[in-house]
Amino acid sequence: MTPPEFVETPARVYGVVEPMGREVFLAPPVPRRVVEIYVKEGDTLKTNQPILRLESELEQQEVEIARLRLAEMQAQHAMTLDQLKRKKTLSGQNAIPEFEYSQLKLKAEYEKAVLKRLQGELKRAETQLNRLTLRAPLNGVLYKFDVRLGEYLTPQDYRRIVIGSPQKQARLFVEVYWRDRFQIGDQLLVKDSETMDIIGKARVIQIAPYVGSRDFRTEDPSERLDVKYQQVIVEVESNTKIPIGLLVLTEKLEK
Repeated sequence: MTPPEFVETPARVYGVVEPMGREVFLAPPVPRRVVEIYVKEGDTLKTNQPILRLESELEQQEVEIARLRLAEMQAQHAMTLDQLKRKKTLSGQNAIPEFEYSQLKLKAEYEKAVLKRLQGELKRAETQLNRLTLRAPLNGVLYKFDVRLGEYLTPQDYRRIVIGSPQKQARLFVEVYWRDRFQIGDQLLVKDSETMDIIGKARVIQIAPYVGSRDFRTEDPSERLDVKYQQVIVEVESNTKIPIGLLVLTEKLEK
């Protein structure tokens, strides 16, 4: 009797699409109202590019006050230095008491210390003002921008602004008994897990050395909840139409 032949089933694995290197969430440092918006969802951003500005009347006033105080002290110090220069000559000629010249030198040194302090205060005030303009932390695509003019934005709203690399990756969760089926460089076919439409191809670029749990569920009736998974990162071929967060099903393309 001929023994039965066992056919190895294709390795099909679920995963989630994300920007290459993971996404970056952006949130304001303090709760404030949005007064200006400079971008829209889908825009390509450059590092430090302004995204939006929060209300900042108080911080603007503090900057103006700090600048005025610094300007006043700079003018006063310039006058003191001019007097010091003239009195140095007079002191050398014994035309004025040494005490008068020494007092003026002490005044100039004091003003110099005050100037340094006021410069620090201005820098801190400008920093507080600048932090109310949210800027892109990296070159990338604005994948999500759920913000409207005039609404209140808080530090807890960090999931409303998402930025990431224009190149996509998928984070696959490989069941432990399929760990040896994937190697760096393997080619995979990527499908939308809901519609089963083919999205494109992908290449394995990283395999985690550990196993763990998975943070999402699928509609697969054969899915088991007691299985451990190994994370495998695949680089998805360039396709800007693939939304991040999309649940995908990948199938290894046999060589």
